[in-house]
Amino acid sequence: PSYTVLLDENQLYTMLALLRPALWLGSCLRGYHMHAASTQQRGDTSLVLVDEARRFIQDCLLRVGVSPSKVRCISEFLVVADYRGNYGSGLNRLDYYLSDLQSGHAKVGAEPSIISETVSTAHVNGNSALGVFVGNFCMDLAVKKAEDSGIGFVVAQQSHDIGMASWFTFRAAGKGLAGIVMSNSAPTMMGPNSKSASIGSNCFAFCVKGEEYHFVLDMATSVKDIGAVEWAWANDEYIPHGWAANEGGLSTCFPSLALRTPLLFPAGGHKGYCLSAVIDILCGVLSGAQYATHITMDQNQPSNLGQVFIALDPEFFLPNFMERFDDFCGRIQNSQPADDSEPIRLPGELERMHMNYVEDLRALAYPNSLLTKYKEVAERLCVKPIELAFDRCQSRKSF
Repeated sequence: PSYTVLLDENQLYTMLALLRPALWLGSCLRGYHMHAASTQQRGDTSLVLVDEARRFIQDCLLRVGVSPSKVRCISEFLVVADYRGNYGSGLNRLDYYLSDLQSGHAKVGAEPSIISETVSTAHVNGNSALGVFVGNFCMDLAVKKAEDSGIGFVVAQQSHDIGMASWFTFRAAGKGLAGIVMSNSAPTMMGPNSKSASIGSNCFAFCVKGEEYHFVLDMATSVKDIGAVEWAWANDEYIPHGWAANEGGLSTCFPSLALRTPLLFPAGGHKGYCLSAVIDILCGVLSGAQYATHITMDQNQPSNLGQVFIALDPEFFLPNFMERFDDFCGRIQNSQPADDSEPIRLPGELERMHMNYVEDLRALAYPNSLLTKYKEVAERLCVKPIELAFDRCQSRKSF
């Protein structure tokens, strides 16, 4: 005999709540087998001299038709990301850049142009150039306007992924200004109570350099950006729960599952989601670029991302800003730590520590899986493969 069981709404939610741990466990077991299968050939890292990483990037870019002057800019951009420990935005992204340039997703010879401008603002068309060129153009324009009027506010459309956003804030900080950069991106982040991506893990960067202290913030509005998940996968590492979800919307610790259909969790729950929305309104809606789910992931179409670049002259508002800024940073850093063995650190200090490690070694540590991938790229493009500095180091963490 067959039976029909009628459940009211409360009973149904209760039953689903009871089943959720079982569903999560099933997801973990499935993910474990997939992760194990996908990582049998991976493990360990190797050291590559900084100059060798730069040489390989330049050789690859020259092969796809990028001019020598632009090649030097892109290679420095990617190497500096790895140099600062932002490995998700460095050599890891070269293959994406090559693919985008070869497919026309980004245009090799394109140059940004000004649509309209005032004394302190500008609207720029990136003309589908690589994000590093659009970003350099826009921030340099913002710096010039800030030097003339105290602030430069530049928005760009028809741009491309800008990678490590703090790179552009350094251009402002090097002139004694404060730099702010924002960019939207393809939808990879879920909103609260959602199991589909509706908005990007849009980035925000801010930099000010005082006489004594440097404050460098470079963050995604998700708990971690997609580059961090890709880097974990390349390093044969699990990711902490709360970074990303699997296809069913459940938290996963397996990067192989997280990368199948990127579903990142917003930083701070609804707060990160709201901050990402504000960035997308300024970068996408205001600039005339694509936004939210309008942003295409089709490699045959320009991405048309939007960005904001702001340069601010602090002394336009307060002549002794730098003195007050150093006092502000000192008060934060000198506060009592909960653990005396772990000092209070300002944003950007961990990156500076990593830079010191790299300077001591004169080398960068890359997972062997990534180096194997670029060996195949080297064969495809007929360039010299990456030469290792040492035979093998057991773990990137060892240095």
